[in-house]
Amino acid sequence: MARQGAEAEAEAGEERRRYGLFVRRGAGGFTLKQSDEGVGLDGDLLFWSTPQGEVARPFSEISGVHLSTAHIARQGDFGTCSIAFSGAPPLIVSSSTAYGYPDEERSRVYRSFLEDLHGTLAARLPGKVRYSSGVSEARIAFIQVMLIVMGLLMVALPLVLLAMTGELSMLWVIFVGVGFVWGYFGWVQKNAPRTYEPRRIPPELMP
Repeated sequence: MARQGAEAEAEAGEERRRYGLFVRRGAGGFTLKQSDEGVGLDGDLLFWSTPQGEVARPFSEISGVHLSTAHIARQGDFGTCSIAFSGAPPLIVSSSTAYGYPDEERSRVYRSFLEDLHGTLAARLPGKVRYSSGVSEARIAFIQVMLIVMGLLMVALPLVLLAMTGELSMLWVIFVGVGFVWGYFGWVQKNAPRTYEPRRIPPELMP
């Protein structure tokens, strides 16, 4: 189903490029529904939508770009790009829906945005922007512990019960458990903390 604003817009011969992606300011916090939609490149500026209208900052104020993904069980992954500015809160750009779920259409737009942003910054600010990806070691360790616990509860225990009772309903529990554990195991592999070159964006971080 088509959604208004969920596609990149550019006209031949013009520098302004707009992408229908949700944005927010700040490093964290929980949001039930995102409402600010629209981010883009315009000459020497990065601009985005706010409740008060569009605002913009020059590329020269960008100090870092950080990529990561989030995993939603039985839904898939969506990407997050955090753009750091000198002396100002970061801009968070997401490929998810307004409610934080993966969206195939927005993922295509998100990949276009990442390619254009990285290409522009690499050309105009060589060596001046730090490019990093992944999540903290502490979060990785927490997820790994969670995977062990969930593997025991949702895979190992049902296997034992299946062997002892022959109850076939345990097969469904095992199936769901394997899918859950495998999905988050893949997320851990993708989000190991590291740096990268702007012309070599890690493909696993582009959903």
